[in-house]
Amino acid sequence: MALKDKLISLLDEANKARIYKLDYSIELAKEVSSSCNDSALNDIKAKALSQLSLYHMIIGDNETALLHAQKSMELFEALNDEKGIADAKYSIAGVYYKTDNYHIGLVFLIDALNIYKKFNDYYNISRCEKSLGTVYEYSDDQKSAVQAYENAIAAAKKINDLNLESNAYNNLSGVYIKQQKIELASTIIEKSIAIKQETGDVRGLAFAKYGRAKVLLALQKHQESEIEFEESICHSHSNGERLGLAMCFSQNGKTLPRHEPSRKC
Repeated sequence: MALKDKLISLLDEANKARIYKLDYSIELAKEVSSSCNDSALNDIKAKALSQLSLYHMIIGDNETALLHAQKSMELFEALNDEKGIADAKYSIAGVYYKTDNYHIGLVFLIDALNIYKKFNDYYNISRCEKSLGTVYEYSDDQKSAVQAYENAIAAAKKINDLNLESNAYNNLSGVYIKQQKIELASTIIEKSIAIKQETGDVRGLAFAKYGRAKVLLALQKHQESEIEFEESICHSHSNGERLGLAMCFSQNGKTLPRHEPSRKC
């Protein structure tokens, strides 16, 4: 029991560290997974693989993320752990929609969301709704995207999770820019940035800064927008966040191979 408690503690530490030190999170989750040689620890191994899937997805290693998620789902299914299965499906969905397989991603997301709703798991309901909003947005269904992001915000508020709430604000702001509702987009992204600065979520702040840069770009404030893009790049670069880098380089007319920020962070 002492070993199991230790491994659970390490996974909790890995989860907390992912917002500011992702490499450390990966190391901890790998350590836990490799320590679970006894079948009695399969539940812990499944959780470690599920977390590893998320971490590898964050750094853009989708192939490894998918392998970890599929293995974790096999273990969760053998354990008849319904919430664990939902976690694995959420990760699998993330890999698929981030690699432009929107329909498959949507199927896995809806499956996961329905399980989370059975348990009133508002934390994961919020995450799923935000991901659903992303899929709808990628599919150019802005109405469904807005509804999903609003659902994500409502679920986050039920558990007073400011970071989840602000994550959804980032995406919602982007939809409002597309709808030419720039003032509303600006109000929402400023709320997100204030939350990220309050909570210390560096990874989330990178995406919020990216959102502010897009608002400034829509307002034709190119110099100010450039500064915000560079700040977002700095935060993403320091945290190994490849998706954030790709988004900034693409939006700001820069090429992805330039992984280093143009100024000292």
